[in-house]
Amino acid sequence: MCDHGVVEIPGINPSKCYHGDDTEQYHIEEVLPPQDEDECEQCDELVELLNHGYSSDLKWSMKDYRPPRYQYLRYRVPSEIRDEVLKSNRVKRVLSILHKDTGRSMESLDEEARSILEEMGHQFSLTILRLLGGLMRKLIKEIVTSITVNGDNIIALKRLSSDSPLLLIPTHRSYLDFIIVTWILYSFDIKTPVIAAGQDFMFMKGVGSLLRRCGAYFIRRSFGKDKLYWALFAEYTQTHIINGDAPVEFFIEGTRSRTGKSLQPKFGMLTIALEPYFDARVADVSICPITLCYEKTIEENLHVRELMGIPKPKESTTGLIKARSVLDNNYGRICVKAGNILSVHLLSRGKVDRKRRALVPRSVIPSVHPHERHFVNNLAYQILLEQQRNSVVFPCSVMASILLFYISKNKWSVPHQQLRDDMLWGCDLFTKLGCTIDLDVRYEMMQHSLDMLGPVVRTDDNNVIVERNPSSSEHLTPIFRSCHSLISLGRRRNELMHGVIHASIIAKILETSVTYGHAYHVYSKIYRVLQIEFVFKPNNMEADFESCLSRMVSLHVVSYSPDSLLYSFSDAKTRDLLVSLIEPFLVTYNNAWLFCISYTPRTSEHAQSIKALANRIQTYNSVLYNEPLRFGELLNLNVIENSILVLGTLGLITVDKNTKTVFCKNPNNLSDFCIELSLLLTPLISKL
Repeated sequence: MCDHGVVEIPGINPSKCYHGDDTEQYHIEEVLPPQDEDECEQCDELVELLNHGYSSDLKWSMKDYRPPRYQYLRYRVPSEIRDEVLKSNRVKRVLSILHKDTGRSMESLDEEARSILEEMGHQFSLTILRLLGGLMRKLIKEIVTSITVNGDNIIALKRLSSDSPLLLIPTHRSYLDFIIVTWILYSFDIKTPVIAAGQDFMFMKGVGSLLRRCGAYFIRRSFGKDKLYWALFAEYTQTHIINGDAPVEFFIEGTRSRTGKSLQPKFGMLTIALEPYFDARVADVSICPITLCYEKTIEENLHVRELMGIPKPKESTTGLIKARSVLDNNYGRICVKAGNILSVHLLSRGKVDRKRRALVPRSVIPSVHPHERHFVNNLAYQILLEQQRNSVVFPCSVMASILLFYISKNKWSVPHQQLRDDMLWGCDLFTKLGCTIDLDVRYEMMQHSLDMLGPVVRTDDNNVIVERNPSSSEHLTPIFRSCHSLISLGRRRNELMHGVIHASIIAKILETSVTYGHAYHVYSKIYRVLQIEFVFKPNNMEADFESCLSRMVSLHVVSYSPDSLLYSFSDAKTRDLLVSLIEPFLVTYNNAWLFCISYTPRTSEHAQSIKALANRIQTYNSVLYNEPLRFGELLNLNVIENSILVLGTLGLITVDKNTKTVFCKNPNNLSDFCIELSLLLTPLISKL
């Protein structure tokens, strides 16, 4: 996709992909060009993995697999890795501190440490990886139409794997993410990774053991101030990086995104992974952001229900067996884009002083310096932005956006031909604004998109109808049944929001003609309001505004009058579509804040949990509005919780991150802010 071609596979026609004009540049995204002829054959190509060169899944799994090894690799079996962790200076020092502070014997503490490592560590076996990989390849081929991956950066990754330790950081939308990444590396003869996985999987009988044998090591979801666990986890992760046993894979977002868009980054794992570089124990660390784009995730219905507050079933082997019905459905295409490889050494020049740590004895655990923390935080955002830059939007996401546009006007049915015309128009608009749209000539756009949006969308005569009572929403109240369809479509719309969020904000501002100064003033307020909901480049607000407004003027979407010095939209329909993308978030935030003014506790003694407050707001919204809703976000707990958290960021309420509770000491400040925001939203609120 983008400027890449497609590898010709017998029986498969090439696909066509359109992309926006990528004008924003990122620093130090150097990728080494391939040098030998075999590699050149795959460079700048999209490789189709499902039908790539093997007549059977068994032959693929048993292929000659000889990945390049890290140049300083010292071969170790899993038990030797655990023993070296226990003998490390960090772990010894923590054990000594705990011995003095708690009075426990060193033997007892050593036994506990060994038990934690046994629980945490992987037991990698290439034989098990081959067998499980062949089985998964067979199963995935039953439910997925195609899996494509860009060959150029994968080849660059393969060549770099012998020069420096690798961090693989994929997006996280599905349980399939780590399976597909491992599949790709195995297919390209790259060492498969060790994967930092949550303990949820560990307790699945049989499955946890298989994942452990495929390279997963299990960590607790939270371990707070447990010094011993922190030391063991950090040392276990870092020893793989220092020795180069395998690439280390983890998710910068920390958990799966249920919403279809990127979550804010978590910095802890990245900090731990980069400490060996800060300590000068490795010369460099190479980071490969990986974007996995699904036409439809296998967990979609589960995610929608979670967003409405219905608890997800606990991961179990029994539950996995019961969920085998997913094999009866088709989930379309998966596109994987390995991003440009980032060199930590090059990125940190002039920003991190490694000499400072050289003055600290190895037996002492140095604290993270503010400069290092600042570098890690900025790098985390750069990784996320690189993932977004490589995101591919499927036409079903454009269809979802168009349907939600009509629903905002209380139209739940759209003529088939009108929807087709609007989709072509929408694809062209979103492409110009910066999205990469996958228009694959192998698929009829309308029918394939309708199939991917089922069961929340159906056709009747000459119309496309959004279901108010989809079959997947049984046992829900009427307002939650219609909301189920809206949230499902909203998840698909969110897949393109990274490319159009700035244009949507500007469209909202330009509902009336305004000057540049006024436009930027309002933009900055909405930008700050949405700073948790969407991922923005840090300290880049003005540049984002100027870049997007200039692009919209050059595309003749926005016009500028030199005489009046006013900016205005050239086409009302374009403006209304872009505004409809951001409306649901602004309305939900406004409602949540009005509720917080009256009902948020005033003191820390009466502080309420964020989750409980979000549930109260959801109940309030379900009563306030008649069925059917026009915006599913009004009952989307993720959006509601974000609306509460951003108040803490703005200093309007107090959020205790440890207890995850909130209280509002001065509701007048919050009230004044809400009044100011309401003035911006007056045309929108009046429509409701």
